[in-house]
Amino acid sequence: MTLKLIDAAEVERRLTMPICIDLIARVQAAISAGRVINPLRAIHPVAGGAGFFGLMPGELADEAIVGAKLVTLYPGNPADYDLPAIQGYILLFDRNTGTPTALIDAATVTAIRTAAASGAATRVLANEDATSLALLGYGVQAKTHLEAIRAVRNVREVRVWGPSMDKASVFAEREAHPDLEFVPVSTPDEAVAGANIVCAVSNAHEPIVLGSQLQPGCHVNLVGAHSPTTREADAAVFQRSRVFTEITEAALVEAGDILIPVEAGEYSADQIAGEIGAVINGDVEGRQSADQITVYKSLGNTAQDLAAASYLVG
Repeated sequence: MTLKLIDAAEVERRLTMPICIDLIARVQAAISAGRVINPLRAIHPVAGGAGFFGLMPGELADEAIVGAKLVTLYPGNPADYDLPAIQGYILLFDRNTGTPTALIDAATVTAIRTAAASGAATRVLANEDATSLALLGYGVQAKTHLEAIRAVRNVREVRVWGPSMDKASVFAEREAHPDLEFVPVSTPDEAVAGANIVCAVSNAHEPIVLGSQLQPGCHVNLVGAHSPTTREADAAVFQRSRVFTEITEAALVEAGDILIPVEAGEYSADQIAGEIGAVINGDVEGRQSADQITVYKSLGNTAQDLAAASYLVG
């Protein structure tokens, strides 16, 4: 059997955001219903700590595929070498024979499906009339999250923050649209205060989203921190909110946003409302009132990659 190769350009052309949001919603529902084999990923430091190598296997019985994502994460690449931070491939196998069937560019899939997961969460958790968005970050995920949130809500105002005001301004100019009012701001507080939807897609290791700044009724997607020792939100965010995970088992191993306040006695894992897939399935109630603050903690998972890859293979 010939191995099908799908490059970044083909991923971008075919994996549109509305399609990917629906794909991710279905796979998260399948995860919470127990129809997906999705082992915890293995991530190992390499190059003296300068980078990480990730191996992420899984199986989608509904799609009759097994596969794995193999990637490197070198955070310094964009600044030091003008290369992507994430590079690698998704390898699919036929579930019945074990034969390799396709190799797909992983960085592009990751950029799109990560934002699509936030879009799927926002679609079921954010107030219908939400129009203002705070973007904390101005990299690849800021771009795809802007697209994802606009796909599910009628966003009119975007406040963007990052460590460099110049880069925030460049991002705002690049993503300008006649239907959007773009406002680069100099502090995270300026971005978050008054926003209906907050997307934290930064490289921050310490809180930049403060519970005291959140507007009643807002929805927060926490995306950028993905280790037990890093976080983008303080404990007050969780204390004030109804919290949903992607996969709770993984979150209680990898998500510093949750683990740090739990270990400090400032939040209890028992307070997590449930997984986003259970909300999509209708098994867990999502937003309970217009004034309630909701939080979705994203980590990414192999099933999302496999679902997107399977769609691309067709």
